[in-house]
Amino acid sequence: MALLDDIKARLRVTTDDLGIVGEVQDLIDAAKADLALAGIAEDKIIETDPLIKRAITTYCKANFGYDNPDADRLNESYEMLKQHLSLAQDYSGCIVTFTVTSAGIPINGAIITIGAEVKETNSVGVVIFTTNKTGIDLDYVVTATNYQSITGSVYVDGSKSVEVVLIEV
Repeated sequence: MALLDDIKARLRVTTDDLGIVGEVQDLIDAAKADLALAGIAEDKIIETDPLIKRAITTYCKANFGYDNPDADRLNESYEMLKQHLSLAQDYSGCIVTFTVTSAGIPINGAIITIGAEVKETNSVGVVIFTTNKTGIDLDYVVTATNYQSITGSVYVDGSKSVEVVLIEV
């Protein structure tokens, strides 16, 4: 059974009225987008996963129709499930932590570029990137004033730590 049909049944919707069906589909799409915003990897937001399906269903039940006496309880249930999913390593994105040093001293303000994303290291030479994709290579460039630039790549198959040692020029 397609997710739309399954959720229609759980909402006790028996009509094929395009307005109502459209509203249910919009709720499904909103639930998926909300899960992605919470840090759940997009490749994990699949309709056949029972926990994802439960989260989407609960979101739809909480937000469908007017004057829903169970809306608060269902929203709370959805938020708790979303939080658990976002904290579970099997569902969340990967964290890539860069530590930039020179001669063992952290470099504050080093610039790390991955694709279009640019971040700066903090006072202990650390910066964190997150990605919702696994099984990919992240190419990076590290630059800092008075240091040679470094380019590299890290294969992301889970959370990673990358140590970068810069050389003064």
